[in-house]
Amino acid sequence: MDKCIKILIVEDEQIVAFDLKKRLIRLGYQVTGTAASGNKALALIDEELPSIVLMDIHIQGSIDGIEVATRLQETYHIPVIYLTAYSEENTLSRARATQPYGYLLKPFSDRELHVMIQVSMERYETDAQIKKSEQHFRLALEAARLGTWEKTKHSNEVFLGKSPNGYIESIPNWKEFFDLIHKRDKQKVSAFIERMHGEPNVAEEIEFCVSPVSGEDRWYKLYGKSFAANKLYEHQIIGVLQETTENRRVQNKLEQAAIVFECAAEGIVILRNKMFDCANKAFYKMTQFHESDLKNSELPFMNDRFLSKETYHEIWQSVEENGHWQGEIMAFKENKAKMYALLNVSRVPVKECGESQSVVIISDITAMRETQEQLLRIAYYDNLTNLPNRMLVMDRLKQEITKAKRDATLVGVLFIDLDNFKMVNDTLGHKAGDTMLHLISQRMLSILRESDTLGRLGGDEFIVIVANTDTSDGFVRIANKILKCLSDPIVVNNMEIVPSCSIGISVYPDHSDHQDGLVQMADTAMYKAKGSGRNSYAFYHPSLTQNAVHHLTREHELYLALERNELQLYYQPKFSSLERRLTGVEALIRWQHPVKGLLSPVEIIPIAERSRLIITIGNWVLTEACRQLFQWRSEGLCDLGVAVNISIRQFSDTQLPKLIAKLMHRYDLPSHLLELEITESCLQNELTNNASLQELEKLGVSISIDDFGTGYSCMSSLKNLPIHKLKIDHSFIKDIPLDRNDCAIAAAILALSKELNLKVVAEGIEKSEQIAFLDDHGCDELQGYLLGKPVPADQIPGLIKKSAFH
Repeated sequence: MDKCIKILIVEDEQIVAFDLKKRLIRLGYQVTGTAASGNKALALIDEELPSIVLMDIHIQGSIDGIEVATRLQETYHIPVIYLTAYSEENTLSRARATQPYGYLLKPFSDRELHVMIQVSMERYETDAQIKKSEQHFRLALEAARLGTWEKTKHSNEVFLGKSPNGYIESIPNWKEFFDLIHKRDKQKVSAFIERMHGEPNVAEEIEFCVSPVSGEDRWYKLYGKSFAANKLYEHQIIGVLQETTENRRVQNKLEQAAIVFECAAEGIVILRNKMFDCANKAFYKMTQFHESDLKNSELPFMNDRFLSKETYHEIWQSVEENGHWQGEIMAFKENKAKMYALLNVSRVPVKECGESQSVVIISDITAMRETQEQLLRIAYYDNLTNLPNRMLVMDRLKQEITKAKRDATLVGVLFIDLDNFKMVNDTLGHKAGDTMLHLISQRMLSILRESDTLGRLGGDEFIVIVANTDTSDGFVRIANKILKCLSDPIVVNNMEIVPSCSIGISVYPDHSDHQDGLVQMADTAMYKAKGSGRNSYAFYHPSLTQNAVHHLTREHELYLALERNELQLYYQPKFSSLERRLTGVEALIRWQHPVKGLLSPVEIIPIAERSRLIITIGNWVLTEACRQLFQWRSEGLCDLGVAVNISIRQFSDTQLPKLIAKLMHRYDLPSHLLELEITESCLQNELTNNASLQELEKLGVSISIDDFGTGYSCMSSLKNLPIHKLKIDHSFIKDIPLDRNDCAIAAAILALSKELNLKVVAEGIEKSEQIAFLDDHGCDELQGYLLGKPVPADQIPGLIKKSAFH
């Protein structure tokens, strides 16, 4: 016993208590206190729990030491040693009832005191271990839902069962319990017990049914072992009693399930490791397949060749993660007849020998699907938002126009397109996108008047018909209310999203008197709002249609330009400031238009950006620049580098690094000769794929920031992203050295780049004074019309030969 033993002294004679305390301290014990009365003793115990109590029987107060000991045993189970000078039988009888750990008759020696305390503490620790073992055994029985039983030849049987409050308790009356055993099992149970009595050292088990007077039958299993007699015990049988009613119910359910399996109208298939194992009669009748056609193979309509790989992956991922998948598919029977089927795929939770088992329930819903398809063709409501769809919206708009003609009022059409909705679908999934569309539609409904009509045209496009208004101010108020109601965050998949929208407004009769025209004009105006920075509204104006026609015409011409090879690259030289020679070129796109002649990037890039041709054109530029670089290298220009401008949408394309790696390999180009120029604002754009930057760095491609200083600050990007070069925008170069601000900005960029170990290119050089200033501040490369204009590829070798400048 290593820990310090704490002792409380309960003694009403102060001198005796003081002497006893000194003796205990001398013996190495810690005295927590002394008390002359029972109430004082109980109060001291509440303050600090002692290891043992030395208790005088006759003490002051209304309760004596025996009563105090009784209360201690009820609450704390602290060992008590009585100290007394009396030995009356009545007093000793009361004291024994409290189960003390010892008696010391006064006077006693230090040795007697020490021995009594040590013996008492050892007994207390032994008792605690026994109680712990008993509790462990009891809890183990409870956890396993088991009871114990015992039988000797001359004693009554003892059963221990589980009481309603969860404790193990005796079932002392075996006869009453035996009477409840089902009559068909009584003889079997009696024979079991007699057999155990007759043969020692035998272990057996038996299961039987009990039929209570009230309630349903219960099943039990007896596990027993007989032990031969010895000096301490006579021949006895000891074992456990387990209720097996639930197991019986499971067995019955399995038998019922087997009947259901064969008699169900739906097809039921059992799969092992996704392979066909067996099926019921309904499946063969429904699909016309035979067991020999399917054994040890995937179901023909559930393999990744019939389904798309995405659907196949979705099904089995859902089964693995959620335990089930439900959905509709179009399948073919064995005779090639088309069938629409509702599939319920569920995982069987039990796995044996590493096999996974699944159950597929197939319902033929061909007739229902054909009927639904007919209904969908005439439906008037959007099934996601429950809003009027395009057909119903156009019908209501027609009615409102007719009414407005009669009442001489205005009708407004608000065409609403959500901003950046595609990003929600791409990042959180279409299910989250659908949730967001539903929530947004409910928000807009909540702020509209009953006379207004909100409909969904499809995707993330909504339309509002506003009638009964005399001025256009009413349309502005509603547009502002919509913008405001969508400015609060929406929680989708535990993520806060702040939506916004762009709204185009057209008005009857100002813009058109026909519903189709009004919707088209509102759509055109919406693009104006989106182009003005989004999260705003714009009214239709005829000039918008003219611009749209110009855009569509030019977009079509650009498609044809790609097919007819009308695009070409010009190359503007870049010079080393230190070596005073041409070291690289920048690829710049041109369009040899069949009518308008040679067009600059201003006529190409904006059209391509809006039409998503930018990725196709950007990839063409990369390919052509690499091909041209290969040709120059074959002509001996081995150190010439080429820079290519990359758009934001190209960075959002995850295939960009793969394309560049492919081009490097195809043309056998050193990666350091290819430089990719991105704008400063590109790094702040939500579409920029920073992972692509990391992959490009691994390829060894150089990354530079074009137009540096004109966009939003990107200091963290310079620190954290693989940027190698900065290109000072020409707007900061053109007024050097006359404009002090431009000089300060250029000098600051050059100083910052030097600290960050970045190279700097200055573009827009038109004066020799600019070169002198940039040389003084350590600029690495120079580019501008003073040094060289963009020229066709065949002129570059000649420029290199006479590239030196002063």
